[in-house]
Amino acid sequence: MKTKQLMMIIATTSTAIGGTLCGCSEPKDGNAHYTDADKDLSVNIGDDFYAYSNGGWQKNHPLPADKSRQGTFDLLFDENQEHLKEIVDEVSSKENKPGSAAQQIADYYLSGMDTAQRNADGIKALVPYLEKVDKIENSSDISRTIGELQEMGVGALVVLTNDADAKNSDMSIAALFQTGIGLPDRDYYFSDDERSNTIKEAYKVMLGKYAEKLEWENVEERVNKVYAFEGKIAGIMYTRKQNRDPQALYNMVKCDNISSELPNFDWETYFKAIGIRPDSINASQKGYFEKMGSVINSTEIATVKDYLKLSIIRQNASFLSDDYVNIAFDFSGRVLSGVEEMKPLWKRVLSVVDGEQLGQLFVEKYFPPSAKTRMKELIENLRIAFAERIDNLTWMGDATKAKAKEKLAAIKVKVGYPDKWTDYSSLTIDRKLGFMGNVINDYKFSHKRMLSKIDKPVDKDEWYMTPQTVNAYYNPSGNEIVFPAGILQPPFFYAEGDDAVNYGAIGVVIGHEMTHGFDDQGCQFDKDGNLNNWWTDEDAERFKGATSKLVDRYASFTAVGDLKADGELTLGENIADLGGLNISYQAFRNAQKGVEPKEIDGQTADQRFCYAYSRVWATNVRDEYLFQQVKTDPHSPAHLRVNVPLPLVDYFYNAFGITDSCKMYVPKEDRIIIW
Repeated sequence: MKTKQLMMIIATTSTAIGGTLCGCSEPKDGNAHYTDADKDLSVNIGDDFYAYSNGGWQKNHPLPADKSRQGTFDLLFDENQEHLKEIVDEVSSKENKPGSAAQQIADYYLSGMDTAQRNADGIKALVPYLEKVDKIENSSDISRTIGELQEMGVGALVVLTNDADAKNSDMSIAALFQTGIGLPDRDYYFSDDERSNTIKEAYKVMLGKYAEKLEWENVEERVNKVYAFEGKIAGIMYTRKQNRDPQALYNMVKCDNISSELPNFDWETYFKAIGIRPDSINASQKGYFEKMGSVINSTEIATVKDYLKLSIIRQNASFLSDDYVNIAFDFSGRVLSGVEEMKPLWKRVLSVVDGEQLGQLFVEKYFPPSAKTRMKELIENLRIAFAERIDNLTWMGDATKAKAKEKLAAIKVKVGYPDKWTDYSSLTIDRKLGFMGNVINDYKFSHKRMLSKIDKPVDKDEWYMTPQTVNAYYNPSGNEIVFPAGILQPPFFYAEGDDAVNYGAIGVVIGHEMTHGFDDQGCQFDKDGNLNNWWTDEDAERFKGATSKLVDRYASFTAVGDLKADGELTLGENIADLGGLNISYQAFRNAQKGVEPKEIDGQTADQRFCYAYSRVWATNVRDEYLFQQVKTDPHSPAHLRVNVPLPLVDYFYNAFGITDSCKMYVPKEDRIIIW
């Protein structure tokens, strides 16, 4: 089931999407083959390598009407969903022991698929929470209700969660985070371009439709007031770029002093409603919480109540009856993402049920232990290569190099699936409760589990992605890299494939995650995962100088239309991409021990390395999705993840004979080297 976690996790992609090792598109000989049919031979290879290497693939994989993007990650996700559905269909076709994982999965899924019951129930399961809002009479009631709503999954203005203490990473502490606006990012409320204005108007239309369903009077006036209130909240929120600064997000407050440090909000009533009052708490975006109470108190209580009611509906609409589902899709699907059709019901329901319990059944059926062994070998080869590159850095001094190598050696590795599984036996899932009722119980279980971790030692064995996820992540507080079973398959990993392809694909992913420990955020954490400076002042300045060049380079490229890429927001991911390409290539060459691999399909090993990397990011995407990605996502668009870093590595030029007459050419003295 779903478990929310707000700790800083740095992933390979912007979304957690699943895959499987069984039934994949791996050729019979175990190797990847990059044919002319995959390419666009009309493109000059040195002008646009992404288009050259993936143009044929893009033509052969047109966007379906129900998708805003389709790439290699998404195709693995689709394949994986078919296998997960097989598991769900199997457990749903028989009687299961009450309280068992099979029973919970089956009843959860079947309640979601029962549209007749969902339509009959409407918003019945949400009525008790809407009634809580109706009872609000004063500011203390607002604080209490905000806390009560978190238990059932609604984040309104503030959310409390557990997080590893950034300066004592062995302990889990309570933390406050800003939340509660309905647009994808706070900047939308203040942008005045045509696309943003279209989105804002559509958002108000959606809120109006929900208000009409609630039988409000004066709908337009009340919705405009709610929108204005959200705008005020957005105005005091930290930006995404500010949220990238770990130091700025560490603000410990004694709860005995919280009313004076974060005034005008009844924190004692809020803590009582949440179910915990810690001695201290990290007010992550402290500047926001210093002003939040004043914004609430300067707003009519009636408007705050309307805001809370619409938040309850808006954040749960996809679990309700068809009328609410359709209203939500009109905005989030059609307007935000440009999607023409809704996904089939079974895929939508499966995305809710898809959690660790289903993952446990998944690995039992589909994950071979041999893949785990091979992955660990690759990881250690990358670790050796990274250490060699650190030794050879000309911009870093010996003292900082020693600390960097200590941190590298201390990185923990998790592959495939957790060593121990979460106990869900206390979670009540019953088809009779209806889909929304089961979702609420799921949230309540996660909420209770989250509270139980606060002021306790961090569980170092816990995972923050499910095993079936096609993704990977670096966790700075744990100094760990994690590779779920779902990503250990083509086109990332070929169990019988040649080294050039495996190092160009999964090897770069490994190097990417390792580099996150040394990007502009990760480098602020030491080998034990604590926020602790291990740099000399001189090396820190040189690092900043190199990364600022990378910011400028990405910002010079167009992402979509006339919208440029955001080099600051995406800096961490861009550092990791460049680091992954350098580290994995060195590990690949180390593994060959001076022997040049044979050509395959007339392609040299270096060419296949580059093709493998580019194919990982092969994607078709709608402009609406790209617009939102540039505004909100710390990952660069797929074409930039290929065309921007590759010209910064020398082997790319040697592999394809790139000359200064090519558009991608970067003079050797301007090729940025960080890791």
